[in-house]
Amino acid sequence: MYEKRHIVANLLMLIIAYLIDRLMNYLTFGSNLSQLVNNLSILLLVIPILMIIFSVVITLMFSSIIVSFLYYVTAIAYALIISNNVDFNLILSTFLNLLGYYALATIVIGAILGISRRSFPDEILLNISRLNVNISKNKIIYGGLFVVVSFLVFYEVLSNLFLFIGSMASFVLTLLVSNDLVFPLIILSWFSFPFLFTQLATYSIKEKGIELGYIEGILAPSLVNRISNTKYGWRKFSNLKFHLNFDESKNYNIVILGTSGSGKSSLAKSIIGKFSDISYLVFDLHGEYEIESGERIDISKNSLNPLSLNGASPRQRALEVAYMLRSIFRLGNLQTIDIFNIIMDTYAEKGIDENDESSWNSTPPTFRDVLLMIERRKKLVENSQDLSRLSSIEPYIQFLSNQILSGNSLDMKKIFEGNIILDFSKVATDELKYILIETILRDFRNYLYRRGISRLWKFLVIDEAPFILGKETGLEIVERLFAEVRKFGVGMILISQITENIENIFQNSSYIFIFNVVEPKELDYLSRALGGSDRDRYEAIYQAIRSLERGHVVTISGDSIDILLVKLNSLK
Repeated sequence: MYEKRHIVANLLMLIIAYLIDRLMNYLTFGSNLSQLVNNLSILLLVIPILMIIFSVVITLMFSSIIVSFLYYVTAIAYALIISNNVDFNLILSTFLNLLGYYALATIVIGAILGISRRSFPDEILLNISRLNVNISKNKIIYGGLFVVVSFLVFYEVLSNLFLFIGSMASFVLTLLVSNDLVFPLIILSWFSFPFLFTQLATYSIKEKGIELGYIEGILAPSLVNRISNTKYGWRKFSNLKFHLNFDESKNYNIVILGTSGSGKSSLAKSIIGKFSDISYLVFDLHGEYEIESGERIDISKNSLNPLSLNGASPRQRALEVAYMLRSIFRLGNLQTIDIFNIIMDTYAEKGIDENDESSWNSTPPTFRDVLLMIERRKKLVENSQDLSRLSSIEPYIQFLSNQILSGNSLDMKKIFEGNIILDFSKVATDELKYILIETILRDFRNYLYRRGISRLWKFLVIDEAPFILGKETGLEIVERLFAEVRKFGVGMILISQITENIENIFQNSSYIFIFNVVEPKELDYLSRALGGSDRDRYEAIYQAIRSLERGHVVTISGDSIDILLVKLNSLK
């Protein structure tokens, strides 16, 4: 347990208090002169040495020179308890006389490490921005009750004003600490004061939402890690649960990154499985998703016509298809324009008019119709240039005259509203697979605009995202979905092994989960994206991501500045 360091520090201060008690006894009650001189000589040699050693140990344990000095006050309190027959002024003067040794060692070790890193050498103060003061009436009442108990024990019974002052000081800190369960520590006076002080800058999280795992550490400025020439280290935690909570998030979007086999898909399945009242639509490119609550649809056994309007205008759909084909086949501008024009003419031939919305519900053409239009045009052209232009686009339209793109056997309303896994693994070619995916994504966006504003009701999962993001039009539609779908109650979950083309997606995501990554290019991008311009923060993130064990992620939520190390429940 991370806070065992406080037990160690208290034991060290108890040793100091005991030795000083021995020193007080020899000074006060010693009789044998030679024995007295011998014992005093040993103590006067041992105590300063131990003070120097203990001050260094405590400073390094807590990465804080302030906590080190607070524990010196704790040693005085221990001495008062142990040496109940010794005058308080004598104990205090003894500690003040010995303070120089303790303070010198603390300041020297802090200064060396602080100067080497060019910042104030105290982890608590460096993290004080985490302090969230929330003084409530209940805190004052409950804390006040323990102050009364402390007054009766320390002042009325023991007549020890110093210990009562310690309880008052602890009371002040309990008002600032976010944990409401620390009030009994007021009775411990100065003995609990250093612990309460370290809790001022501790990480706190609302335990709302769905539990995904446990927080093992938070990236924070650290004094100890500066020995290895880095400003940052992982502050350890135990029994602090990590929750996925969208209540105060800017959107419902999630990005999951990592190498193959690291657990990305398992995390996505765990997330959508825990939101039992929220439906999902999964784009499964390799047939890997098996979810008990979901219906799997083999896309290769169905058909979908990209020229169906589904809420779009003829011009909009013709442009989308023309640019999609340009992205897939790397067509030139003239070819793209020709495809757009020929599709518009085919719509017109089918009685679908851009200026007559009532006609948009008519049966749409297919790519077979577009191909027939090209063949008729070729017979009518009067020069070789026009013939060449039509011939240059004909092979692509011929390719698209595939049976899978010639009908509409898919129930899109069912797909968009149910728990559906779309299995693209058996689709014949990557080109057909891509056309189907982009068409469904665009139809889904149009469906959302028709459905209207809503609270969270749907997760859309895109696995193997580079397959889509690698195309210009695919990147455009995914970025638009990430930017727009929150108001429609949709959360996007994007899964990828690489970071290419995800800059805007990062900015529109509330949660980013990063599994183990080993490629230097990917590590560099992620470390810069999370660490910003701080080189030390960059290095700490770089090393952490590169060495992550299975079942662990580095994560950041959009409404927090904190970078967390989390062990996931779904990958134990």
